Amino acid sequence: MHCLYFTHLRGIFMNTGTKVTVGIGAFMLIGGILATVMGAGAIGGAEDWRPTDDIFWEGESGTDSFVHVKEGVGTDLVVFVTDDIRCDDFTLEIQGGEAWWKADTCIDVEGRSLPMGYTDDPEGWLHLGTIVELEDGVEYTITTSHDVVLVGWEVIEGLFGDFLGGLAAICGGPTFLCCGLIFLLIGIVMALTQKGNEKTETRIEINQEIDSVKGDKNWYDDASS
Repeated sequence: MHCLYFTHLRGIFMNTGTKVTVGIGAFMLIGGILATVMGAGAIGGAEDWRPTDDIFWEGESGTDSFVHVKEGVGTDLVVFVTDDIRCDDFTLEIQGGEAWWKADTCIDVEGRSLPMGYTDDPEGWLHLGTIVELEDGVEYTITTSHDVVLVGWEVIEGLFGDFLGGLAAICGGPTFLCCGLIFLLIGIVMALTQKGNEKTETRIEINQEIDSVKGDKNWYDDASS
């Protein structure tokens, strides 16, 4: 009886352990798939972004004015122009408050004047510099040599964060997938092993009962004689 009791308990614990292992494997497998898909989506969204998707202000060449709003934008505005404009031909002046124009360094690339870091700019656009130290609610006068699109620095930071997050998810997704598959395989092996043990224990119990019946019969026959 004691052997049967402990065998029953062992079967319960093995069954629970198998379910937990398979559950962990399935969870990690699904998590890895979701992480990879979401990471790819985040990177794709950052790569497809254009300045016209998040315009704070846009203006034509010449002099114009705008009132800065800090919320959701920050204290700095990134200046974008179309990529047909030479970096060394562009000029910008800003008046009002303590704001000032921080131009990117222009470099020569195969006869073209481009801003340093142009390889990171969205397709069809160039980031030529940043207007910094803008104050909330202050009106500014801006004079440019070409048409411009101004985008809040906080928007750019958000895009950069999305890209890094997506990259991390893509790198971590396959790891979760591999770990999930390993746990699933371990769970399957445990389940198959458990079934084999249950069959062996059942055969042993049946043999014991047969031996017991045979023993009782021999004792009865001896008593009758």
